[in-house]
Amino acid sequence: MRRVEAARRFAERVHEGALDRYGEPLLDHVRRVAAAVPPEARVVAWLHETLELAPVTPEQLTGCGASGEEIAAVQLLTRAPDVSARAYLAHVARIAAAPGRAGGLARIVKVADLRDRLENRPAAPPAEAAWPPHDAALSMLAPTRIAEPAPLSGTAL
Repeated sequence: MRRVEAARRFAERVHEGALDRYGEPLLDHVRRVAAAVPPEARVVAWLHETLELAPVTPEQLTGCGASGEEIAAVQLLTRAPDVSARAYLAHVARIAAAPGRAGGLARIVKVADLRDRLENRPAAPPAEAAWPPHDAALSMLAPTRIAEPAPLSGTAL
């Protein structure tokens, strides 16, 4: 539980005031993803946007208690700045095929991430071309199961 709390505090610190690529508060998304995954994936969920959207290195993730496998999962979830649909689906295909515990954790978090993106599109979305193909990506990961979303209250996350 301490590691999850440390990951939460780290994510809140590095994403404070940050907006995602759709102009929405990034922490809102990260919190929802962390609430939607089972306890064993929460560290990765809290950290899933850090390497992509904050000036953070993988080495810094060890300081908040992330294991080597969890850091590897976060690295799998981190994509290059190319926003083309083809590059996005190639990124998801790498996650879908990733072996071991890191691959499993990345898939669990990516499914929660995609579901959150589909369910919480901003009221004034960017041009449709700017949206990654979330539906297609989710279908690539469809067999992955995640727990029912946990409540956002308390320190359970």
